[in-house]
Amino acid sequence: MDYDQIYIDMREPRFSFEQIAGYENVKEKFREMIVVPLKYREELKKASLTPPTGVIVWGPLGTGKGHLIEAAAKEAGTNYILIRGRECTDKPEVIKKGFQLALKNAPCVVHLMDIDWLCPREGADYRWKDGTTTGKPDKFGTPQVHQTVYKEVERVASVDSIIVAASSYRIDVLDQAFTRTNMLGRKIYVPMPNKSDRLKILKYYLRNAKLANDVNLKKIAEITEYYVGWDLEALCRKAILNTLERSGNNSSYVTMRDMLEAKEKIKPWLSHAMAEDYNKIISEDCIHKYNF
Repeated sequence: MDYDQIYIDMREPRFSFEQIAGYENVKEKFREMIVVPLKYREELKKASLTPPTGVIVWGPLGTGKGHLIEAAAKEAGTNYILIRGRECTDKPEVIKKGFQLALKNAPCVVHLMDIDWLCPREGADYRWKDGTTTGKPDKFGTPQVHQTVYKEVERVASVDSIIVAASSYRIDVLDQAFTRTNMLGRKIYVPMPNKSDRLKILKYYLRNAKLANDVNLKKIAEITEYYVGWDLEALCRKAILNTLERSGNNSSYVTMRDMLEAKEKIKPWLSHAMAEDYNKIISEDCIHKYNF
């Protein structure tokens, strides 16, 4: 192995779309933007269709962007290469190594994490509408890293057996040069889960738990607005722990009280102001970048 797994991981994809609860419309976008271009390269050429050169996958933290990218690689039947952006803000040589691996191991999906941290636009402001800076990284990519990411993305953009899926938490602070058609020319937005998605996520994380008859997951889904996937996972874990603490070693059922007490302890990562900012960004963005 000629790379450090702290920064880069190359593996067969572990997740499938079936293992990711909810987000059915979003999954279709991943199929359209990543799976089809890799799985049907020759057919697209015959149809004179130009596939995306790369994709920016963006949205709130904790919404499963990484799992969705990996699931797309699995469905496409390709290798999966993960470059951990937040670990590479001062390591241009690691970025370069990751893309070298992609060229040697194509077809593949390259998940470049945290591209907005690596390559912010000049003067980028991480404040939300309410003045908070929730989620702001402690450091951004050096100029050398920024330049290396640009060069490497540009280098593989014309390789039809490689799709770069760059995940971004705040697309509004990203250097917009990356959104050019010949770079990361398409976008997939992964929003906070809606009520239907939240219900499916709750059911997934409680699939092996015994639920009492009074548990109303539809009600929990209704009262967990602004909860993203990792919040709901934490809520379910806390409810199960509440049950164990209450019952000791006795096998017991998770009750509605356990769920509601868990909700009081597990607060959503997103705020109302943050959610409004995300809605504003997506509403003002060019809709054509979100289609094949």
